[in-house]
Amino acid sequence: GRPALVALNYDSAWRPALAKVLMRTRWDALVLDEAHRLKAPWGVASRFVRQLAQRVPRRHLLTGTPMSHSPLDAWAQYRLVDANALGASFVQFRARYAVMGGFEGHEVLGFQRLDEMRARMAPHTYQVDRSVLTLPSATHQRVLVDLGRNARRIYDEMEKDLVAMVESGIVTAANGLVKLLRLQQVTSGCVPVEDPDGEKASQRVDDAKLTALSDLLDATEEAEPWVVFCRFRADLDAVHEAARALGRGSRELSGRRKDLAEWQAGGAPVLAVQIQSGGLGVDFTRARFACYFSLGYSLGEYEQSLARIHRPGQDRPVAYYHLVAKDSVDEAVYGALRARKKVVESVLEGMVNHGHE
Repeated sequence: GRPALVALNYDSAWRPALAKVLMRTRWDALVLDEAHRLKAPWGVASRFVRQLAQRVPRRHLLTGTPMSHSPLDAWAQYRLVDANALGASFVQFRARYAVMGGFEGHEVLGFQRLDEMRARMAPHTYQVDRSVLTLPSATHQRVLVDLGRNARRIYDEMEKDLVAMVESGIVTAANGLVKLLRLQQVTSGCVPVEDPDGEKASQRVDDAKLTALSDLLDATEEAEPWVVFCRFRADLDAVHEAARALGRGSRELSGRRKDLAEWQAGGAPVLAVQIQSGGLGVDFTRARFACYFSLGYSLGEYEQSLARIHRPGQDRPVAYYHLVAKDSVDEAVYGALRARKKVVESVLEGMVNHGHE
């Protein structure tokens, strides 16, 4: 019959009706774009694509962030190319290349034998860096902000006791993970509060980052496009507030609003982006300025968000600004992202022009 090219997304591929058709068809090649989405060894999509890949003679994986969390992300992806590239067992792979410890020995404390891991990956890898692209320069600047007295008190109480008093009630955290979340919300200036009647609402406790963002916007021309990345919905609201105070229009790309096309068409200069929504498949090259109002913990989401602006189609130098509250969890989160990036880079370093199917 005639040659056929089929394009579909990972979320659809494993559904029973479509999966049945895909598995019974003889494919000549399988191209997996954004392959890091298959990094979870036991994920539904990852396991299905593994079954499909075993039936296809030529497999090609494409991704700009192959290890979006840690070097352990590589195992499930490389097994799609060669079942023995990094060993047949993820448990054995982790035991060899990760340093385990912490609670019951299940926490990854670091990595080891990365030179060996790199050597095993190299025969299956073709890597290019941004030197193959003709792109303008990109700079990063950390903008340190001082929390106000009230926010600092709330932050310190929350860090110590998992609870803090605010004007209209209390802020609580049930465990250490929620505490980390609450601390980040304090640094962003808005926290969830429970009043004496048990009603919950969001309350602003600080405007340090709001002021810093306003200063950045005000330093550029009124029509200059900006992209502002946020983790929390209250942060998105703060971006709109800052833009409105300066007489500038703003749009949003998040779980609650999809204004990207309008912003791309020039509908407003400022785009507030929930970082989870602003990574894959979107183009922000209208802007050369970007600000990170708050950050999540995913290196993959962070790297993808950077690449939405500094990419083909961008013809002006790019400037990234990171708002970081002094002496706070912001510094730790930003530092952790940079540290994980260095680990990933150490694995990929030197693997250029060595790939094959």
